[in-house]
Amino acid sequence: MAGPFRPASPAVDLSPYYQELSDDDITESFRNFDDERNFDLFDRQTRNPNSSNFCIDFGDDDAFCAFDLGADSFSRLLQTPRPPNLHTRWINLWQPYNQKDTLHTLAKHYDFSPRLLGFMCSDPVPPKPKSLQSKKSSSTLRSRGSNKSQKSQGSSKQTSLDSEESIGMTEMMQSTQLELVRDMSHYRMVDEVWHWSSLDWGRRFICLGYNTLHNVRTNTPVEHDDETDQSRDVPYAKRVWNWLLLCADKTVISITEDPFPFSDGNLRAQELKTLYTVRRNLVSVFRQLTKSPTPLRESSLVMLPIRHRIGNSEEETAHRPTDSPGLLFYYLFEDWFTTYSLVARREHGYAAELDRLRREMLVKANLTHVDQLHHIGCQLKVLQRVYRSYELIIERVLKKQEVTLASLKNSHIVSGFDSLASSTAQVASMPQIPEAESLLGVSLSSAARVRFERLKDRLLLYALSEIQECIDQKDSLVMMNFNLIAIKESFSVERLTRVTLLLAKITVVFMPVTLMTGYFSIQFSGVEFTVKSYWWAFVGILGLSLVLVFLFSFFSGTMEGKIISRPWSRMAYDISKRWLLHRKRKGC
Repeated sequence: MAGPFRPASPAVDLSPYYQELSDDDITESFRNFDDERNFDLFDRQTRNPNSSNFCIDFGDDDAFCAFDLGADSFSRLLQTPRPPNLHTRWINLWQPYNQKDTLHTLAKHYDFSPRLLGFMCSDPVPPKPKSLQSKKSSSTLRSRGSNKSQKSQGSSKQTSLDSEESIGMTEMMQSTQLELVRDMSHYRMVDEVWHWSSLDWGRRFICLGYNTLHNVRTNTPVEHDDETDQSRDVPYAKRVWNWLLLCADKTVISITEDPFPFSDGNLRAQELKTLYTVRRNLVSVFRQLTKSPTPLRESSLVMLPIRHRIGNSEEETAHRPTDSPGLLFYYLFEDWFTTYSLVARREHGYAAELDRLRREMLVKANLTHVDQLHHIGCQLKVLQRVYRSYELIIERVLKKQEVTLASLKNSHIVSGFDSLASSTAQVASMPQIPEAESLLGVSLSSAARVRFERLKDRLLLYALSEIQECIDQKDSLVMMNFNLIAIKESFSVERLTRVTLLLAKITVVFMPVTLMTGYFSIQFSGVEFTVKSYWWAFVGILGLSLVLVFLFSFFSGTMEGKIISRPWSRMAYDISKRWLLHRKRKGC
């Protein structure tokens, strides 16, 4: 990991809050976030693959930021109350597997559950080499062969073999259990189940865990082995797991999975592009928290009402400290650019792919199109489940936590002043906890709640409805493909029928001539045939046969010889029309 980041600007305007913490790392790292020189360096650090974390404390007028802090520095920051002018804090962690001490510090301060902390501290899943897979398959085949050979031995050794097999089964069960525990890691689970999501409530926090899918076009698989077929059943997107926490002390914590955990920060050009895409929403929110000039500040799509407000009324000013944490929490979760690029954008990848397959089917339909549509349908189903999980997360975030009878009975929690006044002396001597503080989770402000409700409507209208429309179109294309194949087969049958009919007509035409030729080849007594009489009879009989075949074809409607043909009269009309049009243009 790279060393701590130090901005070049001196800390002349650093808040006394940081200087009183008596931590050199804090005083050397924190700088004025609204200073243009400092922000330019901070902005570069957000796109640096070696950056590990940052912390921003901000209010309406002041903001301070620091990168690459240690666990001890975070512990001092959390234990010391912030001044009122810095009412909101944002802590972001990249590479969480390298910052387990910091995660333990956060967990101890906000009282995470052991299971939640264990998930956050999970190690990344190493890529499985193909050599190990081949070894496993060969060992499996050898074990099967040995089992077959053991079964073929005599009954005299059956008892000893049974005991040996029972010992082997016990060892196999133990090894299977250990392998199951190793395989059931957090990141392996979220990689296999893309729509996996988590929502944890604590006394001082609410935690969201979810996968984000980023539209990064990687190398499209070409081979058709088992591994490639499985990869074709998931969208061509980069999956990244995220933790997002809103804490009671107006602190927002974001933890992002490292998309390239085994690269040691040495990324290639394509991997850097993927990293920028993954961090795009975070960088956009990061830029909106400063008051210094930033790129695309005037763009309406990225303007966020966290520190930049138009109104300065008394009501608006009073609500800003309470609205800012919830708004920051919402905009970090929203990431509308990802949804827009995957399915909500007009003529997005799946709609264009379905339209391309439709055009190919109209030219030549075959069963390979059904296979392609199957994989597209699997990808759309994965996307549908992912966005369904977002919808469920929003519903649970907006759900109001109700107090239960169990929390009020035989506890130190009181529902109001009346119950407190009527309590006994023994209960009154105990520390009393207000009812609102006993509930799990952190309440969202009205500004954040209305935006979460709006996001839910957007997911239903622009994402899930678009995915469902693509799934319906995929099903209709599958039916159309089979119908086109059936039509193609019927055309083939029609072609065979017409060829057979043509051969029958030729046979009918030349059969009388053959009989006439056989007649002239017979030697009758007193009768001599000349060549002239033979050819006159040949022409007459052949002409009569042609006339009869023509009349039969005309009245039976079998004159056309193509699969899809027009009547002769229509063909003659079209030819004459084109000829007249050509003459008219030539005359002009």
